[in-house]
Amino acid sequence: MDTKHILNLIEERKYELFELLSSFVKFNTENFRSSGNEEEFAKHLHKLCQDMGLESDIYSPLEIDGFENHPDYMPGRGLENRYNVTARWRGTQDADDLMLMGHSDTVEIGDIANWEREPLSGSIEDGRIWGRGTGDDKYALATVLFLIKLFKEEGFVPKKNILFSAYVDEEHGGSHGALAAVLKYPCPRIVSMDGCEDQIWHCGSGGQEVHYAYHTKDTVDSAKLAASALPIVIEEIEKFGDRRRNELARNRFYKGTIIPETALRYMDVHAGDHGNDLGTGTVYFTFYTDKTREEIEVEFKELESVLKKRLEPMGIKGDGIIPRTRFFHYVHCEPDSEDIKAMVDAAVEATGKAPIVCGSCLSDLSVISKYGSSEAYGFGMGRDFSLPGGAHQPNEFIECDKFVEYTKTIAAYIIKTMG
Repeated sequence: MDTKHILNLIEERKYELFELLSSFVKFNTENFRSSGNEEEFAKHLHKLCQDMGLESDIYSPLEIDGFENHPDYMPGRGLENRYNVTARWRGTQDADDLMLMGHSDTVEIGDIANWEREPLSGSIEDGRIWGRGTGDDKYALATVLFLIKLFKEEGFVPKKNILFSAYVDEEHGGSHGALAAVLKYPCPRIVSMDGCEDQIWHCGSGGQEVHYAYHTKDTVDSAKLAASALPIVIEEIEKFGDRRRNELARNRFYKGTIIPETALRYMDVHAGDHGNDLGTGTVYFTFYTDKTREEIEVEFKELESVLKKRLEPMGIKGDGIIPRTRFFHYVHCEPDSEDIKAMVDAAVEATGKAPIVCGSCLSDLSVISKYGSSEAYGFGMGRDFSLPGGAHQPNEFIECDKFVEYTKTIAAYIIKTMG
């Protein structure tokens, strides 16, 4: 298959790509932690795959034998009616070799008043595609299905089987869909198509979102006492954070990046609750680490012990450190692995630009690499969380020209590795 010919076809038919993503955005697939709206969209993807002549499987993670007893299963996610779709495009050699995967769920839409465009419109305007999920992560699903259709129409057959997986429950630290996909369909090579533009993620930090909670021993009519404990709690959490910053500053994959500086982030700090529960206090924080869960749990026990000694004389009792998400394992493959080099070469051939190969923060690489393939890496094109219209932001969008470049890169990579 001639790469230049395919790249030209993508350019000629890019509006089909845009319309496909637009149609996906119209499905509400919000993830509410304990439940999700992915079912209708999963059935739609399943039918699309079947219509393209692919072998398609639609399944709940709970259908996998022993899933609820898996060491990385996290209860309370309401998986009963949330379905993965995995489709197989058979090659000349009937062996599963490459999985291209992205997640179908999105974060909540949030306050509609903060959106300038209808969040599920998928409108194509001003060189952008707008709506919840455009950049996190429905562009990935549109990219793969568009390319499979295009390649099949051109008579291309991969040398080995390519698997497409649209999985559920990524947001809010879920990862159950990704875990289920790699357990049910093991592949030696996996590309997680969820990430930031111009970056290949060869490394994923460990970590978690947790909160430390406490309450006054006696009933109070003011949040003053609970609030007075917040500086003490933060002081001790900062010591935990300093250890995280120092360890990542020494890590060869994160040294010299901004990740060590952000290894501890506060998500919410409060005492009382708008006139209710005036004797309570909570500090929510996220941390990044290259330590194991067992090592971190030892530190948590030490932190709880120190806070107990400091808070009890004030008449305050600690309720402990409580997980808000799963624990993400620290995982990595070498940045110059053969498959990453193939993706970089494909990007240069398709766009003239080489992506940055770097580490990421908490992502599904945690379970994809640990239980799927140790050579797995992430390569996506979503806009960063910190940017207007980025992932999880109101007015979420992706830029059409960058969407085309990304799709061309994946096409060149498929030809290079599977042609």
